[in-house]
Amino acid sequence: ARRGPAMPADGDAGAKDGAGAEKMTDAEMLQDKSVLTTCGGDALAREALEVFNSALSSGKLDCSRKNFGEDTFVKVLKSVGIYGKLKGLLPTRSSVLPIKEVDFSGVPIFNEVPMDPTLSARWDVKRRAQTVQLAVQFVRVSTGAKKVIMEDCGLQGSTHDRSDLIEQEVIRLVKKFGFGSGKDARYTSEVSFAKNKFEDTFAKKLVEAAYWERVNHPDKENPPRLVLDLRGNKIRSPSRILSELRDEHSAGGPVSVASMDEPEEIRAKATVLVYFGEPCDRSPSPARPVQRPPPVAAPPPRRASP
Repeated sequence: ARRGPAMPADGDAGAKDGAGAEKMTDAEMLQDKSVLTTCGGDALAREALEVFNSALSSGKLDCSRKNFGEDTFVKVLKSVGIYGKLKGLLPTRSSVLPIKEVDFSGVPIFNEVPMDPTLSARWDVKRRAQTVQLAVQFVRVSTGAKKVIMEDCGLQGSTHDRSDLIEQEVIRLVKKFGFGSGKDARYTSEVSFAKNKFEDTFAKKLVEAAYWERVNHPDKENPPRLVLDLRGNKIRSPSRILSELRDEHSAGGPVSVASMDEPEEIRAKATVLVYFGEPCDRSPSPARPVQRPPPVAAPPPRRASP
């Protein structure tokens, strides 16, 4: 099956300027062959168009609370990119869709490996990373998002292994992105990975990556700050993470970080602010005992007629 147009790569100098493209109406875009091929039919093409138009009018690309499965989400996101091109909004080297917030909460961006061994070939490491890569690439290249929400998306992170494709993609969301440099570079100011499966070592790596990208900003007195929400993950010792980051247990030296539970005077000085909250162990809940109704008392025996 023919795939929709691929997302442009960061800094892709070969991207053609779509500013002079003839803008199409909604009805015309719904009949576009690349849209129908990507969506597989009119119904999903219309739903993707609703997501696109809502994003343009509100500034928020919202795929949450729509019960999108992984495959449907991929089709919708690709279609949003196609609609942007058909409207003459994408691709351009320096312009992005007028989207300031992205919410993919509840979308199974990273699915668990199925128990059925006959299906495991589709869930190899590279295949499982593709949806995460698509989502992150779209945010970084095609939007001006300052706030990114990926809560309860099945994302995992337990190490700081550079060969882990999922972890490396997640980290890209707290780093500098876009086509600008210096004061023109773009950074997220709020990122929420709440209710995923990040562990202590990876949480520390996330904070480190966010800090060292921002501390090198030309405005040394006021570097871009980040609020990072990690509540509901598998983080066991926030205090140890904070201590290690502050006490030069980081590769580059001490990191300016504070928990949102700390006093205001400490938070005010930090470049990265983190919500840790309570850990969620995500172990299976014990089965609840079945409540059986009380036995019905048998009626008294009838008395014989005299």
